[in-house]
Amino acid sequence: MSFQQEHLPKDRPATERQEYGFSLMDFLEDQWIYILAIIVLVALFFYARHAWDKRNKR
Repeated sequence: MSFQQEHLPKDRPATERQEYGFSLMDFLEDQWIYILAIIVLVALFFYARHAWDKRNKR
């Protein structure tokens, strides 16, 4: 018993994402919230370090 597929997909040229598997713009669009969170955490770290240095110099 064999099953035949009625509608076969048509061949199309590969998109940039399919061809290379990675695109910087696609990565930034998909991960922007995580990148923003990392930037906020790094800024908070440097602010806390600055405040700690300022407090301990007295």
